[in-house]
Amino acid sequence: MKKRNKAKWLILIVVIAVVALLDGLSSNVNLLDRAIVVGMGIDYEDDEISLSAQVLIPKNSSSASQGNDFVVYSSRGKTVQEAVENLSYTVGLKASFAHTNVIILGDRFLKSGRTDVLEFLVTSDMVTDNTLLVASAGDAKEILAVQMPINEVASYHLTEILQSNRKEAGQNTASLKSYFENIYKVGHTASLPLVFLREGEFGLLGQESSGEKPKLLDVSHVVVTNKEGYLIRLGRRQSNALSYTTEKLNAGVLSYMGDDGMEKEAVILRTDATKTALSYDVTEIRIDFSVRPSQKYYVSASGATGGISQSEQEQLRAQIISAVADCFEICKYYDADVFHLGEELYREYGEEWKRSVGKSYLDGLKLKITVNLNVK
Repeated sequence: MKKRNKAKWLILIVVIAVVALLDGLSSNVNLLDRAIVVGMGIDYEDDEISLSAQVLIPKNSSSASQGNDFVVYSSRGKTVQEAVENLSYTVGLKASFAHTNVIILGDRFLKSGRTDVLEFLVTSDMVTDNTLLVASAGDAKEILAVQMPINEVASYHLTEILQSNRKEAGQNTASLKSYFENIYKVGHTASLPLVFLREGEFGLLGQESSGEKPKLLDVSHVVVTNKEGYLIRLGRRQSNALSYTTEKLNAGVLSYMGDDGMEKEAVILRTDATKTALSYDVTEIRIDFSVRPSQKYYVSASGATGGISQSEQEQLRAQIISAVADCFEICKYYDADVFHLGEELYREYGEEWKRSVGKSYLDGLKLKITVNLNVK
């Protein structure tokens, strides 16, 4: 009798395991039944989250039309989960975010204080931690839907700009992971590249007769945020300065006035920045620049040839220092530690420093800026 009971239990366990396995297999969604989201936009409208998705429709799917494999769909909801569920109903396919390259955050969303949305994205497995984060000057949906030249889509174009091997001055990057790493540093300050539209010089390929010009994506500005959301938009000059201190650049130019009164440019070959806590209220940013003149040689009054004269180099150093100081002072006014100097002070001096300065440590903080210029 005992052996028979053991056999019954064994059969029951096997049946449960098989049913669970078959149920798991049945829940898998065929690729052709998925809406593959390559770019996502988050806006805020009427106290709801507005979710826009740039979707890749597989060619064999009946949803594809007129040979257009990318379509922008939108949905709304009180939460991200609700908006995602409504998106799947709108598309008629199950939305898959595993291949999402970039998330664009609309201006109204950033100013809404809905920090729970980003917290959900980073704690859930909806997107990867390395997904790029970008702020938008207007609605995120408008950026996703913009008509790009040569049939490119906005999400791919943004990814190419921000993850290119050519790291140009003024291009500051942020991923979901790095954003939260910065938000939870001392000072709780993070920055996002700001994307806005500008008109291209040439007409759309194959549509020259219409006179319509394509919109190009510009990411030369930055939005600074804290744990509560939007703080300030930095212009091109301050955004350049931020990239000098936070990125390793290998492209871009520095404009200056030559000794001969002509406007010239120095091409950036490489940059590197280090931050050091010198005392409780003094920090130093040291920036190493390797540059070359855009026109390799000049001829001095004595007949000697060279690249960038000493006086021109001093002008470049002063220009860089002025831009970094300007960025620091503007952000300091908004209590935004965009250079994460508080983190350096905390690492050097620990809790004793935090107790002595309080929360508004930026008020009494002085910044020393040193620029080393190496001309190739």
